[in-house]
Amino acid sequence: MSKLLTKKEAVEFLGLDDKTFDNYFKNAAEFPCVNRNGGRGRFYFDEDVLRKWKESLAWRTVDLNKDDYALCLDFALAQHFRNYVQSDFGTGRQREFGQKITNWVKGQLGEVAVKKFFKREFNVDVELDFDIRDKIVLQDITAVKDKGKMRMPKIGIGIKSSKPKSAFLVLGENEIRIKERRSDIYIYCRPNIPDDHLLRLTKEEVNEAVKNKPHYSKYKDLMPDFINIPCEVVGWCHYTDLRETKSIPGQEFDGVRFVKESGLLRKSKKDWEELIRQL
Repeated sequence: MSKLLTKKEAVEFLGLDDKTFDNYFKNAAEFPCVNRNGGRGRFYFDEDVLRKWKESLAWRTVDLNKDDYALCLDFALAQHFRNYVQSDFGTGRQREFGQKITNWVKGQLGEVAVKKFFKREFNVDVELDFDIRDKIVLQDITAVKDKGKMRMPKIGIGIKSSKPKSAFLVLGENEIRIKERRSDIYIYCRPNIPDDHLLRLTKEEVNEAVKNKPHYSKYKDLMPDFINIPCEVVGWCHYTDLRETKSIPGQEFDGVRFVKESGLLRKSKKDWEELIRQL
């Protein structure tokens, strides 16, 4: 029989912090628990189940390098300087520069991660649309290599990204209800992009600008270097798998959203092979 772990032991085994563990367990359905005494006892977690989850996470995680990041930053800056207005999801509040750039970069990093994941694990080449357009880009994968030639995908693929602790794939009402904007399949990614990513990229220039200033000695050795960005390709679902709601734990929306718990997405190797066949 597999060993049962307490929550504390499970947190340590997976290398997660308490908040992320609780979010994945309670909200995202990432891993089940064993509850003793008819629901009145403590929660325990099957070590074998957690090990498989951890191995799956490692298998689905892609390292994105500085060149990958630069490609995404270039797209984000192009969007910014064409005066594209980006509002907070679920509100009409316009985002400030740093938040806009971070969110655009995050979204594009997810697309690059999917491209690299398909190539690394299934030897499948796909093309992404990184062009700047006046109209909404309907699908994120624009071509797939088949018998040595690139062709259009047989299905529409949308790639969505959020922060590592996010427990839900969330799509706006119009993305699903308006047929012309809808994708057949949605892939969910969680790139772990640091908040200070722009500082890491420009560290040398910042150091040069402030090296003679009074407080420089207090932080000069604390400024981080740029390192590869891990991105989890969480899983995928058909748009009909999404459920309609006006709220998720900890967040009320200003209208209808379509959501799916990250732990309920299709993510096994067999699932990904099924998606590739549909492409």
